[in-house]
Amino acid sequence: MESLEHSFRSETKTIKFLLKAFFFFIHLAIMTEIIAGPKFRLGVRLVFFLYLTTPYYKTIKHRYYTYWTFSALLFVYVLFKINEQFYVLHHAHIGVLYLISCLILILKMYILSSPIYYPRVSWWEYDFRYRDDLRIKVKSNDNEFDARLTDLRRYAGCVALFEEVKMGDEIIVTAKVEDVSVNLRGQVMSKRRDLIGRPLIYGVRFKFDSRSNKKRYLELVRLWKIEKNSKRKLKFAHV
Repeated sequence: MESLEHSFRSETKTIKFLLKAFFFFIHLAIMTEIIAGPKFRLGVRLVFFLYLTTPYYKTIKHRYYTYWTFSALLFVYVLFKINEQFYVLHHAHIGVLYLISCLILILKMYILSSPIYYPRVSWWEYDFRYRDDLRIKVKSNDNEFDARLTDLRRYAGCVALFEEVKMGDEIIVTAKVEDVSVNLRGQVMSKRRDLIGRPLIYGVRFKFDSRSNKKRYLELVRLWKIEKNSKRKLKFAHV
């Protein structure tokens, strides 16, 4: 499983690099605007973005969901600046800087949208009977636990489990729906506890070292969708 650990470390370094690159181009664009036409508000904007670097980084480091609020606002701002520089002020060289920062932001958001970093949470669904999850068994170091698979995307999953599992441990996820059982190996890449008394949330990257494992993953996705649809039908049946 060393290849998965290496891949995760490489991905983490990429995220940090993209964060630095994003703010570099934003700062460079604002400084270029100041050179093109010195204005007090541009200086204030530069100071603001210099300040924003730290709290924005903390939302990623601690995996706060406010990261997506920050990112959405930044995305809207950058789109506005691209339009302004290209079509209003006709400063194409500045517009290119904002365009590069926008592409970097999109790439960073895509990488972080994985269940390993930010699992999807049904905040609006208070009744656990209807939540998008799948009952599973998790085997780790000869121990087997009841757990729930709460997210499944991009060849990774999110496992809710009350027991402690070490980072980097290999686990076997077993899911069973309608007499169909699937076993799939994975590695724990992240861990978080949102609330005291609630299960720990583990980000798991599944192992694909053979064609059979890929078939098992596709079968797991199929079982996930079956369970999701059945819960949706059950919910509307009680409305």
